[in-house]
Amino acid sequence: MLVQMPYQHAGLWVKKHSVALIVGALILLLAAKFLYPVVRFGLPLGFDPGIYRYLFLRYAEAWPPFVLPELRPWAQEYPYGLFIVSSYLLKLSIPVDWFLGWIWSAMAVLLISVFGMVMAQREDRTIGVLTLLMGLLSLAYYDGFAAMYWKTFFSLVFLVLTLSAFEKKSLWIVPLGAMTILSHNQTGLILALVLAAWWVLHLPTQWRNPSFRRLTILFVLIALLGLIWYAPIWFRAFWAPLKSILLLRGEDAPGGVFPDAILYVRNGWVLLALGMGGFAWSFRRERFSVWQLSVLVCAVFVLFKLVFYRRFFLQLDFFLLPFAAMGLRDTWIYIAPRFLRVLLVALILWQGWLSVTWMLRWEPGTSVEALQSIQALPAAIESDAAVIALENQMAVRLLGWLPEHQTGGPGLFDYPPWTYDDWEQFLYGSHDERLDLLSALQERPLYFMTSPLFYEYYGEYVKAFLADPCFEHVKNAPLLRVTCMPGEGE
Repeated sequence: MLVQMPYQHAGLWVKKHSVALIVGALILLLAAKFLYPVVRFGLPLGFDPGIYRYLFLRYAEAWPPFVLPELRPWAQEYPYGLFIVSSYLLKLSIPVDWFLGWIWSAMAVLLISVFGMVMAQREDRTIGVLTLLMGLLSLAYYDGFAAMYWKTFFSLVFLVLTLSAFEKKSLWIVPLGAMTILSHNQTGLILALVLAAWWVLHLPTQWRNPSFRRLTILFVLIALLGLIWYAPIWFRAFWAPLKSILLLRGEDAPGGVFPDAILYVRNGWVLLALGMGGFAWSFRRERFSVWQLSVLVCAVFVLFKLVFYRRFFLQLDFFLLPFAAMGLRDTWIYIAPRFLRVLLVALILWQGWLSVTWMLRWEPGTSVEALQSIQALPAAIESDAAVIALENQMAVRLLGWLPEHQTGGPGLFDYPPWTYDDWEQFLYGSHDERLDLLSALQERPLYFMTSPLFYEYYGEYVKAFLADPCFEHVKNAPLLRVTCMPGEGE
């Protein structure tokens, strides 16, 4: 009778649970990657944290959540699916800053984990595990996280689940599809275009199929829910973007705040090559699945430079991840020579190193000290005071951390209503020119906030600006109180 040694028992246990161990290790690596900024800086990355903090608080103040809060005009175009969910959580006394910190990091890990789970169910466990790996290596996925595209990631969770429910012919497609549309305009547009393309492609051969007709009814229900939801903000949330898609192309189309696709081609070509190869190979097995159509829809926006085409690279890269997993698996199977497999492993490790260096280039747009100076402002100003930042980074933070005050900045949030030329005149012009602009603003008390970036950017022009007699320096605060009254320059 053979007796197994302890190490043999351990080996058998590891072999039996190998998939679970690999998944656990990948999720730990994903958590470490996306929690790194929270631990390293103690501040959220990206340009948008102040915007989201403002919206989280405003929606939480309106109760029940389906009652829309009073918002500034620019904020009314934001879909509110995310904020309905956050309102309930804030009512449970969860701190709002958690949504800008570890909860946001957890959302990035959750999204790729859900995608991996769906792909494991649809394909097999290997593709599910490799999808997690591809998400860990992706450059564009991390950039979307670092830019704090909260609505996008939140909506993508529902989009992935909607497409999975669609393939299973489940009625869950209605609530999941509705939440996709209600959470993010761009992601909702992808869902609508994917389902519309699938329906058109299958209409000639499937119309007599009762299952196809039921799906058609479900599509109509999702569309009606979306129309009802967006009715109050129809022009800004639907018609204006749609008109832009129809009329603006190429260099005339706004690209959106996201790096140019060529940077990802140069730095993430290994992942892109695997994704494109896996995508092309998938057509040997099936034609125009909703997952394939998701890639094609996003690619049309990127390749033809339609409105916000740069932002669509995030979704293009995202939907290529399972195809990259398929490409990696199939390449491993079909290259028998050992040295080629070693080369493939080396390329994956090299892509991993590039993804780490790409991640480390991100830093917060402000410092802890600068944020603390904003948090201390209420003690230095009146409760009805308006505060205008002299550069954009502080303007966004002012919005989020002083939500009860009227705040603004250069070209942001509709306040002050100055053009680029007006701002140039205000910062570089004479006292009389500055007085004309200030006297047109009715808000008093009125303050302007300085910052290290303001001093650094404007250099020698700062002295003349700060010496203007319309400004009074506030003691122990980075503020200039406006002493000139409305109408004084007329």
